[in-house]
Amino acid sequence: MARSINSAKKSLGQHFLHDGNVLRKIVNAAKVDETDHILEIGPGKGHLTKKLLLKGCSVTAIELDHDLVIGPLTDIASNPKLEIVEGDARTVDLKNFIANTTQFKLVANLPYNAGTNILRSILLSDLPPQLSVVMLQKEVARNITASRGKSNILSSFFQAYYHTNFHFNVQPRSFNPQPKVMSGVISLERKESPLLPKCLHHDYFLFLTCGFAAPRKQLHNSLSQGLKISIPEVKDVSSQLGLNSELRPAALGVEEWVAVFKKFHGVKYIPKPQ
Repeated sequence: MARSINSAKKSLGQHFLHDGNVLRKIVNAAKVDETDHILEIGPGKGHLTKKLLLKGCSVTAIELDHDLVIGPLTDIASNPKLEIVEGDARTVDLKNFIANTTQFKLVANLPYNAGTNILRSILLSDLPPQLSVVMLQKEVARNITASRGKSNILSSFFQAYYHTNFHFNVQPRSFNPQPKVMSGVISLERKESPLLPKCLHHDYFLFLTCGFAAPRKQLHNSLSQGLKISIPEVKDVSSQLGLNSELRPAALGVEEWVAVFKKFHGVKYIPKPQ
């Protein structure tokens, strides 16, 4: 049987959000008004896009699925405040669609299988949004917004550049087809004074993969294993920073992870195998 042009593609991690109450809460969380320029990733069938347009804002929607671009999205394509771009959000040059001087917001229901990578590529691009309100798998959303004591690679990375907040859970029944997991909506607001320059974000992320190489072990063991350096070296740096290297990696806050990174910057990074 031929697949309908309107049906979800498992390979793209598509789950179409149709719950009107959830859509309204997402738009409200983004504080959308008619002066905003919104970047939407993966508009799908346009349910969230329509809610955004009702606020009078301009929307640039990037959709990878050609079938959706020539199918459901044609219903709203004639709206003068909407620009639909067919392409991969991870590689599209935003400067072609959003002026450098524009303060824009990212509002999106991101696909489970690529959400984190999409978020990283846009938030650390040369044209980052001022505010992002996105839906992700709940576990990922919780990880990005985790506080000290539950720190992880994602929280330690994103919070070096953005203030993060977890807003609400979304049940599987709000989607078609229903995912097997819960979703969560979070916001990320760009810090006026980020903890690291953007040019170091790649090195910092690799460093964090080393730092959390053995998350259940003590910090000096985890960093030693990840960076392939001696435990005494880690203990020495920790002592210089006033840190207890016997703590687990999750116990460090983002400021402490950045401080440790700066001390070790220049060490040959050996990321944990994926």
